[in-house]
Amino acid sequence: MLKSRTSAVLNILVENYIDSATPIASEDIVRRSPWKVSAATIRNEMAELEEEGYIVRPHISAGGIPSDKGYRFFVESLEESPEPPEALRHEISYRFSDAPRDQEAWVQLAAGVLSRMSGNMAIVTLPRANFSRLKQVQLVYLQEFLALLVVVLEQARVRQQLLPLEEPLTQDELSEVSNKLNEGLSGLTYREINDRQLELSPLEEMVVDEVASTLKGADAEEALEHSVDGLRLLLAQPEFGEARKVRDVVDVLEGRVLLKSILSDVPSQGSVEVIIGAENREEPLRPFSMVLSQYGIPEEASGAIGVVGPTRMGYGTAIGGVKYLSGYLSRLLMRIHGKS
Repeated sequence: MLKSRTSAVLNILVENYIDSATPIASEDIVRRSPWKVSAATIRNEMAELEEEGYIVRPHISAGGIPSDKGYRFFVESLEESPEPPEALRHEISYRFSDAPRDQEAWVQLAAGVLSRMSGNMAIVTLPRANFSRLKQVQLVYLQEFLALLVVVLEQARVRQQLLPLEEPLTQDELSEVSNKLNEGLSGLTYREINDRQLELSPLEEMVVDEVASTLKGADAEEALEHSVDGLRLLLAQPEFGEARKVRDVVDVLEGRVLLKSILSDVPSQGSVEVIIGAENREEPLRPFSMVLSQYGIPEEASGAIGVVGPTRMGYGTAIGGVKYLSGYLSRLLMRIHGKS
């Protein structure tokens, strides 16, 4: 737990590094701090932050740079994310009212507005009509310690995978598990499966986890239509100034690693998820941070909206923009579909 002044020093350092992209010296913090303290005192605070892993220094005499842990502390310290300025909110309303009643046009417009607000790349997926639903689970005996898990989705889509077993089971025992799960889970989405409270054996819990993961993956496969704006803004950041790093960014986009990660990590509607650097599960995404939300009509149609940038991102502005536009797009969809 950081002391109050140490926390404030960290937040000042993060804010200034986001603005300047250069290591922040103790003298810089003294000039911007509300306390009458010496640079030596601030250096002691910075030494503590470095020891705790909140900042790093390129070399011993350099200023401090936030680590992913430091950025996470900063994000958790944000009390309120600002809405876009009133003039921009009016512009958003005007541009959407003037746009065709076409979801693709809305998605392109939202990505452009969000990119301009955040100064980074924005990505918005088209809303999907519904979530994949489970039709049937089948467990097929292969060997004493190995079964085939067959997940049948509605609309006749089938997914199969090998399932290692911790104890030998017969086909009759596997069929008993299948029947129990079909009775409790048939017709549900992955979110509904995760919310369902059932008394399960360890094997049944493992199968349920795999089924939910399969349904979630099927949703991600179907939600690949999207609009991206602001790639130039992203590539203009000093973090990506080298030609090799530009190629890395383009490879991430062309390989769809980014989109699949966004669809996997997007939170429930009404909340905003911030994923910072090494918190990304996929290695190619670790130079980036993402601010994500979901928009749409609950239980009927949903899409993802987010900002992608370097870890040195203006998090408050990005969170505020994502939150505002996800709410705006949700209200727009509900109005068009007669839900409000």
